[in-house]
Amino acid sequence: MEEEGVIKFQLHWQASGAPASDFLGDLESWRRRLRAIGGIGADPRRYGGIGFGNLSRRCAEGFWITGTQTGDLAILGPEQYSLVERWDIDANTVWARGPVAPSSESMSHAALYDIRADIDWVFHVHIPELWRRAAELNLPRTPAGVEYGTPDMALAVQEIAREATLPLVLSMTGHEDGILAAGRQADDCGKALLRAIARAPAD
Repeated sequence: MEEEGVIKFQLHWQASGAPASDFLGDLESWRRRLRAIGGIGADPRRYGGIGFGNLSRRCAEGFWITGTQTGDLAILGPEQYSLVERWDIDANTVWARGPVAPSSESMSHAALYDIRADIDWVFHVHIPELWRRAAELNLPRTPAGVEYGTPDMALAVQEIAREATLPLVLSMTGHEDGILAAGRQADDCGKALLRAIARAPAD
């Protein structure tokens, strides 16, 4: 499997101000719940201790996403979010601004917002038991050879999402333990994830 947490796209990032804290309320609420069950975090026993998991929300200018390598933080303030303003999947390039650089998984979030105007929230978590049972649970899956943070992953995610019913939960087969959820509301994404996890008890 590939190294976790590495930004693989070309990033043009400019330091600037943080989002309004009230805009992030639902993101933070779900981030804390998903972190409590191990879907977001940093653990020396997993991926060499590198942080994992990220959440985003669409806005008029693009989307706000948790900053790179913030998984170890129990609570995020506005200063740990980044605004992705523009992206070019074919050129593997992201333009962003904010207090911190955006998550290494920003391209997959962008791909979902790009392909579906009715997707306003995207959650990316690492749930080993769900990822291992994705085929058994009939979750949509990206091809095994496609790595995170690449144009191929973005296109594979779009292919799944194009005609999917929302909320969507999919497995990133070539990205160890990686699961994406997308939907119209934060609760749609979070509850769909929890339902899928309940169907996949730990080994």
